[in-house]
Amino acid sequence: MSLDNKILDITFAADEDLTADQFKIVVLDATSGQVRRPNAATDIPLGVLQNAPNVGEAAVVRVIGCGGISLVQASAALGIGTIVGMTYVSATDGGKAQAAVTTQYPVGVLLSASANADELCSMLMTPLTVKA
Repeated sequence: MSLDNKILDITFAADEDLTADQFKIVVLDATSGQVRRPNAATDIPLGVLQNAPNVGEAAVVRVIGCGGISLVQASAALGIGTIVGMTYVSATDGGKAQAAVTTQYPVGVLLSASANADELCSMLMTPLTVKA
């Protein structure tokens, strides 16, 4: 079962080609004020990209901390109730949900499971703390 509940979506310009990044976690670039993929798993997440914009186009972001529910792309099999952070593999592969670790900013808790990598699951978008 997948759940989706828009509470607050904000539109920003896309800082890079995000046409393959719908339902991935994005960050706000401190220089341009536009959204982009993360440069590290420890970047501060902004929210989940709801569309697939190209450079300069409108990027619709469901923001973290407002209690909304969004689909998110998983990095691996993840269970219901998992507190998730965002992945960073490379400049072109980042922003998927992974089980959060203490060096990351948690982005939410999963309301549905993913059986495989790249599967979509539902996430309650609320700030949480990962217990050490």
